[in-house]
Amino acid sequence: MINLSAKAALALVALSFATPAWAHPEDAGLNAVYAGLAKARAANDVTGMASHFHPQGLLVDARPGPALPGGELAARLAPQAERIAKDGVSIQTAYRIERRQVLEGGIALDAGYMRQAFRRPGADEQVRYARFLVTLKREADGRWKILGDASMPSTAEVWAALTPQDGLAFDK
Repeated sequence: MINLSAKAALALVALSFATPAWAHPEDAGLNAVYAGLAKARAANDVTGMASHFHPQGLLVDARPGPALPGGELAARLAPQAERIAKDGVSIQTAYRIERRQVLEGGIALDAGYMRQAFRRPGADEQVRYARFLVTLKREADGRWKILGDASMPSTAEVWAALTPQDGLAFDK
């Protein structure tokens, strides 16, 4: 017969195998933001993409142009989405988070990389890589929204050299 302390020890061992060693309780909710962005981008759904940004958030893209307020994202992306649909372009987006800090007060910082592959019928695939720093804020309903997103160009070599981190989004 197993005594109570042995049962507790076994439960702790079992729990240690059930969750990654460095996982944070907020990882699933934070990773869901990136999964939602990738899904919306693949569907060419600008409203869905914008829904992951806080209305007062700020997007500083790697491409030239002014910073974009989160509340204006869907309207600004709509003409691009129309061109993408008209030209039959498909976009696959993947994210690899290399470091995350979850702060008190419902703020999280993610440093990572994004890969976007553009496929146009009859043309070679074009791939764009970016490094980013994203600040997220937990809303009253528990969902996370992007408050700040700043990115800069990166390379395929950096993307390929990244390694998965426990609990953090890491797409292939």
